[in-house]
Amino acid sequence: MQPSSRPLTVIEDGGLSSITSVASRRPQSASTDDPAILQAVRDALLDRLDASLLDPVSPASLRDPEVLRVLRELIGRQIEQGFGPLRSLPTDDAGLLHLFQESLGWGPAQPYLDDERIQEVKIIGDMIMVQEEGADFAMAPEHFTSSRQPLDRALLLAARLNVSLSRAHPQDTLPLAHGTRVHVTIPPCTPEESALICIRRGRRSAWGLDDIISRGACDATVGDLLRLLVRAGCSFLIAGETGSGKTALLEAIVNSWPGEPHVITIEDNTQEINVRHRAWTRELVQSALEPGAFGRAAREVLRQTPSLVAPGETRADEAGAILAVAVSGHAVVTTIHARSAARAVLRFADCAAMPGAYIYEGRRENALEDACDNFQVVVHIEKVGGRRYIDELLLLNGTEDVVGRLRPRIVRLAWSEPSEGGMLWRVAASAQGDELVWAGEDRTPDALTRRLHLLGTHAQVRSASSTRAAVTEAIARADGVIRAGSCEQALAILRRAWADRHDGRLAAAAQRALEIDLAVASRYADTGRQIADQVSTALRARRWDEARTIYEGVATNLALYAAHTPAGGWPALAAMIVAGESSDHAARDAAVRAEAAITQGRARDAADILASADPSRLSDSAAVEVLRTRRAALSLLCAAGELSPDALIPVDAALAAYRGNAHV
Repeated sequence: MQPSSRPLTVIEDGGLSSITSVASRRPQSASTDDPAILQAVRDALLDRLDASLLDPVSPASLRDPEVLRVLRELIGRQIEQGFGPLRSLPTDDAGLLHLFQESLGWGPAQPYLDDERIQEVKIIGDMIMVQEEGADFAMAPEHFTSSRQPLDRALLLAARLNVSLSRAHPQDTLPLAHGTRVHVTIPPCTPEESALICIRRGRRSAWGLDDIISRGACDATVGDLLRLLVRAGCSFLIAGETGSGKTALLEAIVNSWPGEPHVITIEDNTQEINVRHRAWTRELVQSALEPGAFGRAAREVLRQTPSLVAPGETRADEAGAILAVAVSGHAVVTTIHARSAARAVLRFADCAAMPGAYIYEGRRENALEDACDNFQVVVHIEKVGGRRYIDELLLLNGTEDVVGRLRPRIVRLAWSEPSEGGMLWRVAASAQGDELVWAGEDRTPDALTRRLHLLGTHAQVRSASSTRAAVTEAIARADGVIRAGSCEQALAILRRAWADRHDGRLAAAAQRALEIDLAVASRYADTGRQIADQVSTALRARRWDEARTIYEGVATNLALYAAHTPAGGWPALAAMIVAGESSDHAARDAAVRAEAAITQGRARDAADILASADPSRLSDSAAVEVLRTRRAALSLLCAAGELSPDALIPVDAALAAYRGNAHV
């Protein structure tokens, strides 16, 4: 099989070096040392800023304009009153933003936290280390004036998030939005008056396999293999060291799952996994406060009949419950710390047999057998110098006896090799349609062969059950029952066909069935009319998610669907929901691209990107996201003299109209 290669990622101009040069030129002012001024700024921002803007990695494009607005309003008020610690402060952007950094922000670390190319920031005492995408950690030239400063900030953030940090509980993870994770260690685990703070930036959008591939984690050939294994519904064990990208790959696999699965994710104290599928149940546990909670959540999955289960990380005895889920026939995707793909399977079995483990306690060989029979794929991810890539892709094919010891029987499917041009991936087989095509002898495990075979037959069966002939047959049978005078029996026949295909002829037949039982028809019609009104109300308010949830309740109920026809018909309401959702998606995507443009100093491009986004056609939350990003872009253009400050008036008025709305 011919290898395929992809060059290593080249970091764009700017990045860490440009941040460092900007950060080193920050304005210095005696006001930043005045406790009264800093306390007044801190109090004002805590009282008037949205809590989400106070997160360490909150987008500067959204936060900074609000910081400037709050501080300028306060300074103006104190000037009018003739007293107050802030009345003599200058109101230039740089000075006010520096006050924010020194009072409520993260001081010299804030410029690094504001740049999305920086993946992780570590604060060790008064020192700052940063990791830029595609690079290893580097020591920043800036540092805090004392190690007490970052410690105080960490304690304040923990208190705001209701996480207890104390000498009795000196270590914990502070969960923030979008999967950002802040792990804090304070005395007595660290020297007095100092802390170790690790801030790892989360993903603001849900990733799929395309996102993983585009970032150089593997090449297109390996990507096609992963897509085929995902389509086959395989269970995945993802291994690697801390920070290697295990959770990102888990998320990408989950979001590439075919159809509309019911996904259950289980996470311990953090919200790192973002799922695109609408039928998503996010379960959060606190193992630090309730030992064994993760394993109990995994056991409960057995009663929830999901399509896919994604326990965020396997660390200890919860592996027994996770393995029981896989054995029960559910697809499972989870991660584990291990230095190789083969070692990951052995370590998973070790965890499953730990004291207190569900079912497998003390039964390590049974756990290994079941793991090798019910996990089909093992992926190992490597991290070298900040670069994350798929190092090895294995298939499991049961177990074998090796010198008296049970070992996984593995099939090596793909692996990486370093090369002069970057990273090279070699594959033993390629994905062609719904098949694995091997360079030599076919080595596909029997269990995977059956899954791949079902990919083709499932589509054929599904197609056959949804043909017009099948619908015609159901209608003919129902009409015979209608002539015999049985409304409910006719509806039962039609419902089975409706579950496979929402055909208008089935709805017409259901209407004929309802005509022979006016009491039943009236009851369904009243309910259908109420639901139609609720959908219309939600659409007028541009609450697309609410409208879809209500609509899907009637769309799956043939009797309700047939008993009442709203103006224009149910399909017209469905089309309006889709159009609204599409508008929101396009607007949010534009806002993300605009934020990136603002971060890169391209405010004009950001404003142009958002020009076509009409807030009046969006849900409230999407409209606010667009307006806030638009305001950030316009503020920069005003500051540069390219626009008059009057350009902000309509945006501010529109934002003010959304304040206090519970749906925002």
